[in-house]
Amino acid sequence: MRFHLSDTHAYPGCRVRIAEEENPQEQIAEFSDGVIVPCRHRSEGPGIVLTIAPYTTARGTRIDAKSWLLLPDGQTGDWKIKSRLSGAGR
Repeated sequence: MRFHLSDTHAYPGCRVRIAEEENPQEQIAEFSDGVIVPCRHRSEGPGIVLTIAPYTTARGTRIDAKSWLLLPDGQTGDWKIKSRLSGAGR
């Protein structure tokens, strides 16, 4: 599964498009600057908990591992980050 984030980093309100991949075991977060990072996800109620591994943006900013709650965006049919969850390993 591939999570396409609409920006160079995740934050509340960031749009996320989810694409099924040929390899269902592969879990990847792809940012708007082309950086691709391993991630993992699990369903939680109507949402998805997405945990993104530490990475460096294309401009060199280091981002720690973080977990996010994604909820469906009724207006676009995609997903939107609702909030950051405490602890990256959640």
